[in-house]
Amino acid sequence: MNQIPDYAVYMNGVKKAGPVQTILLTLGSEECELGLETGAFDAVKNILPRESEIDGPDADLAVATRALKDLEQRIGSLFVHRDILMDRRFRGQPAIDIDLNRVPVIWTGSRTILFMYVMLKRLEEEIGNFEPDFVFVETNSAPYRMAWRLAREKGIPAGQFFQGRVWPERVYLETGLGLDWNQSRNAYREMIDNPITGEELTRVTQKLETILQEKTKPVSSQWEVFKSAPGFLNRLHPTRLLAGTRDWLGMRARTAAINPRVLPGELFTPLAKYNRYRNGLKAKRLLLNHQTSFEIIRKKKYAMYFLHVQPELSVEEMAFEYQDQVNTLRNILASLPAEMSLVVKEHSPMLGRRQIDMYSRLLHMPGVILADPFLDSHQLVAHATVVITLTGTAALEAIFYGIPAIVLGSVFFDSFNGIYKPANLQELEKLLSNPDKLTGASREDALRTIASMLRGSVPGMMSRDDTRLQEIDLESAKNMLSELERASHELKPGG
Repeated sequence: MNQIPDYAVYMNGVKKAGPVQTILLTLGSEECELGLETGAFDAVKNILPRESEIDGPDADLAVATRALKDLEQRIGSLFVHRDILMDRRFRGQPAIDIDLNRVPVIWTGSRTILFMYVMLKRLEEEIGNFEPDFVFVETNSAPYRMAWRLAREKGIPAGQFFQGRVWPERVYLETGLGLDWNQSRNAYREMIDNPITGEELTRVTQKLETILQEKTKPVSSQWEVFKSAPGFLNRLHPTRLLAGTRDWLGMRARTAAINPRVLPGELFTPLAKYNRYRNGLKAKRLLLNHQTSFEIIRKKKYAMYFLHVQPELSVEEMAFEYQDQVNTLRNILASLPAEMSLVVKEHSPMLGRRQIDMYSRLLHMPGVILADPFLDSHQLVAHATVVITLTGTAALEAIFYGIPAIVLGSVFFDSFNGIYKPANLQELEKLLSNPDKLTGASREDALRTIASMLRGSVPGMMSRDDTRLQEIDLESAKNMLSELERASHELKPGG
């Protein structure tokens, strides 16, 4: 639902650049009402399955199962259970402030299959009737991914715009289910045989120097996932209190028919929000009391790992096999030579959003060192022997510093020079058995990486942090429309 205002801005922007008709499909009446309020869409339809379609006498599990199996066979991919498993809707959104013992088990295996079947029918009907040239999807939930698969089956591009990583004033169109960014991948390969020259070389060199001198960080996603939680006194502002009370009362009145992400209302009370703040303080104290100073860390030989925001698509889907980060760290540590330590740093905005016992489990792993969660990542990357990440932009920082990096998940830069991508734990163990043999990226590789993100993007605007764009300028609108037309042409036969 939070994305609807952003899509409203994008659609109004694209309409500036050419005659475009838009339709918004929502999952719940709340989303439908919000979409209508924006006035940005030519039609808004709620396609959320009715309870009778899932639990009623007409719900036929055998029919639903056959239809989904047929779709998997047509597409050539066993995706149904995987997409369900990575969807927060179906697995309870595990977080510090949600006690799964208090969340009712709504999504059983049969209900999820029936839910996905109804979504299949709805989406097939809407795509068939509307015949879109492009389908915008957020690929972090199973219904969205279903829409992507159906669109691609019909030769229709589907995806979303993302911010240009090290080029915040630029955007690129992602048409994969993850962060494939094929434009950047292709540009990188082209530059191996055709070195960067002239004005472009000057531009990317300046960008690299700025990154290293000012220690700027690549944008990790469409917009910042979290900002550091405001202090408790800020939460007592009358506007915040009023909004929180309204959300709480609204949550108590919601049903799955209104919002399928419904959770117990008491989780959103002012007391629950205070407890969330208090848990954040506990986590901060624990980490600060057991941290190792950078002055000590830098004298050690270490592998570097940055904990990922979770739940998030970059972990649950793009690094599906490694999403249990504690066990992943255990396997990494077990693969390191005796003279090496494993340094782990928390993502500071995640303080209070993780179960605190996770940090205790890490502290009880001999060989794990916890870094200050507020320490600049550049320092830790620059002095590491190797950087290990699931899909994080820490690997990009490693490229800029010439430090070898291991990427366990799937992301657009996983084939760039200086990056190693093991196929399994056995290959990971082999890589880490002698990390001194790993080669980091050269300066030319770093420049090529930055240039590939420049060539693979266009000038454009995205929302920043928690500030929403009010409108998109005409140049950005034209660029976005041009990217949509390019993607549509590429998927057509002979395109």
